[in-house]
Amino acid sequence: MEVAGGDELEGDYVPLILQAMAEKNTTQRKLAPLTGISKSRLGVLLHRDPEKRATMTLPEFERILHALGMNLVHAYVCLKAFKDLDTYYRRCYSTAVFMLCDICVGTPQKMIGVLEELGGIDGTEIRLNWSPALQNALIKKVTEEVEAIHERRNRLTNGGDFDL
Repeated sequence: MEVAGGDELEGDYVPLILQAMAEKNTTQRKLAPLTGISKSRLGVLLHRDPEKRATMTLPEFERILHALGMNLVHAYVCLKAFKDLDTYYRRCYSTAVFMLCDICVGTPQKMIGVLEELGGIDGTEIRLNWSPALQNALIKKVTEEVEAIHERRNRLTNGGDFDL
């Protein structure tokens, strides 16, 4: 299914689930009691051959994700962000992706609270074109923090001062 801009709504989440299972050393046998889905049903839902898979319901999908420490937002963003990355880089960047997902999920509720505290809004105060500036500010902050960590590591490695 395609929408404006060519963004796919549907994707194959099973490889993402199987990768998460492998990283957590979780088998279908271990996953079954965590999800309330029988091992045999998990077998047909998570079959490596897409032709042999049964259709997964949304509640099944959510229970599997929850058992693996994920949610729908994590799964969707991981599917998009990791599309062309190999396993090594997926592992490297998964914490960053999960952090960004949590920011995106938690920020609207906090923003609504702040706006309500300020007396509410009539819908004209907030601008969609603020998104790039906010995105750039977040990326800049993350970059600064990572650079500071690298600088501290280099000072420690090179025998410099130990002031953290």
